[in-house]
This record gives sequence, structure tokens and C-alpha cells, in this order.
Amino acid sequence: MSADRRRAVVRLAVLGLAIAAAFLAVSLAGINPSDAQQWIAGAGPAGPVVFVLTAGVLCLALFPGHVSAVAAGVLFGAVAGTALALAAAVLGAALCLTAARLLGSDAVHSLLGPRGTRWQTWLAANGFSAVLACRLAPGTPSGLVNYVAGLAGVRPRALLGAVALGALPKTIAYVTLGGALSDPLSSRAALALALYVGAAAGGALIAGRLIRSRPDRGATAPV
Repeated sequence: MSADRRRAVVRLAVLGLAIAAAFLAVSLAGINPSDAQQWIAGAGPAGPVVFVLTAGVLCLALFPGHVSAVAAGVLFGAVAGTALALAAAVLGAALCLTAARLLGSDAVHSLLGPRGTRWQTWLAANGFSAVLACRLAPGTPSGLVNYVAGLAGVRPRALLGAVALGALPKTIAYVTLGGALSDPLSSRAALALALYVGAAAGGALIAGRLIRSRPDRGATAPV
């Protein structure tokens, strides 16, 4: 293995270990919604800012975005909670993208062969659609999507735009659900479920278009 490839492997290993360490630290800390309520209450008028910054930074540790969104609904209500949870999601995506690009993007490129390079080029060109499909799909870990987008060279504007648009329906759903925990059979809970299902359907449609344009089918133009 050449020196350049060894350095690339080391950089990717450092990134992976940093993410794993952050995830482990947050998991062992046992952060839960009651902790968030205490922090926000203690912050006073700065509570919304504290929430956005904290939830955004937690994205670096792969903290589940839906937990932050539900907490936003409980703490701030449906309207303000949606705006704050979405701001936290965009901030978290920007932080993950920056970390991945600084530590791993060039390293990934140096390790890829011709076929891998074609896939990376395709993913970068179709970054908005790829990220949007992932954000709309149910159960997709948003933090991993953000890191992969950074490693693949997806443009910041494409990533952040896709995160803002793709996270919106599920954020509304989770925030609405968070505000309806006291009455899970209410119309608000039904709206949350409908938004979640609609987002999943939209993600499936976009994913289908991406699959038809994949590199091994000879199409590399953005969709």
C-alpha cells in the first residue's frame, strides 16, 4: 500500500473513531427529554437557541433526529417546535458535512477505483435527489446520510436544501406527535401519521428515479 493510501485509510479511521466515540459518549450520558426540559428551562429566553445548538451538535454523534423533533414539540409547541427542530436538522447536517469533507472526502476519492469514482461522481451530481429520498424514507439514519453526503462530495447547497425540504414533513409529524402525546388518538396524531406515510411515498418515488439513472445503466445526468 502506498503512503498516500495509508494516509487516506488513517484519516477515514480517525473520522470513524471520532463518530463512534461521540455516539458512545452520548449513549452513556443517557440524554432524554426530561434532561432537555431542564436545560431549556434553565436557559430562560435563550432556550430556543440552546435547543437548536444542542440538537445540532448532537447530530455529530448520530443522535436520532426524531427524538429532538418530538422534544421540540413537547417544549415549544407545534409551530415553534417545527421551526426549531428543522433549524437543528439543517445545522446538524452542515456540521456533519463539514467534518466529513475535512477528514474524509479526499481520502475516499484516493481509495476509489474507476468504478467507485463513477459512483461517487454520479452521487455528487445527484446529491440533492439522493439526500432528499433518504430524508423522506422511513427509518433512514439522518446522521449517516449527512456523513456519506460529505464523503461523496455532495455540494453543501444541495445537501442543506434537501435536508430542509426532506426533513420538513417528518419534522412536522414528529413535532405534532410530541405535542399530542397526551392524546395519541387525536386528530393531531392522525395528521402526524399521514405526513409520515406521505413522506415515505415521496421518498420511494424519488428513489425509483434515482435507481433508473444509476451509473451501471449508462446514465449520469442529475435527476
